[in-house]
Amino acid sequence: MLLLIDIGNTNITMGFYYDSDIRNVLRLKTITGGRDAEEYTYIINGFISRKNMPKPEGAVVCSVVPEVTPLLVDALNSSYDVKPVIVSHAVKTGLKFLIKDPAELGEDRIANAVAAHRLYKGDLIVVDFGTATTFCVITEKGEYTGGAIMPGLGLSAQSLAEKTSKLPLIELKAPERTIGKDTGENICSGVILGHAGAVERMISEIKTETGREYKVLATGGYSGLLGSYIKTIDYVNPHLTLEGLRFIYEMNS
Repeated sequence: MLLLIDIGNTNITMGFYYDSDIRNVLRLKTITGGRDAEEYTYIINGFISRKNMPKPEGAVVCSVVPEVTPLLVDALNSSYDVKPVIVSHAVKTGLKFLIKDPAELGEDRIANAVAAHRLYKGDLIVVDFGTATTFCVITEKGEYTGGAIMPGLGLSAQSLAEKTSKLPLIELKAPERTIGKDTGENICSGVILGHAGAVERMISEIKTETGREYKVLATGGYSGLLGSYIKTIDYVNPHLTLEGLRFIYEMNS
């Protein structure tokens, strides 16, 4: 069994790959300074036991939270004697990075690009709806040509609540109408439909700037919520990052 770990700013997502499929997914809130390696060991062991899964024989980690990474690495070493593959631009990816400094590129974006190139044909734009909404542009030849970053849905709603006196922090859900009838509906409509419009504009600008037609692939925690509002999305794959981690492990193990 292969353990796939994506350490994000909001959540840690763990996928368990065996019998040629990602069988189970565990999500934890990302806590800096609140857990140690022993607690991660307890969480992983408990989940594996409850799901009657085999113990991991390998692991791969991508992380945008450096202070959490060594804790999970220690947990894997101590519990399973597994030394995980750590994703970076320097490992084998099958991609060619046509950007100024590949070392600055988020490891989750690398995993997304790897999976997109392996699983889908043609020139691709990957939109990851996470804490931030990120855009990655990959050619059919596997050239990572660049991208863009904007605040994500959750950050937008959180910013409204933190930076104003009377606007509450709400649970984001599909708006029933564009013209909201109360404050919560106003925020849902503005944040979600406004975000969808911004994403469509970014995709349009990328196509215009490059003169290419791209297939658009959506992933990330908010992809299911936003997918129906963005007409230019061709595919939705919520496990794209985990799939990329699997491919990276195969190339580097």
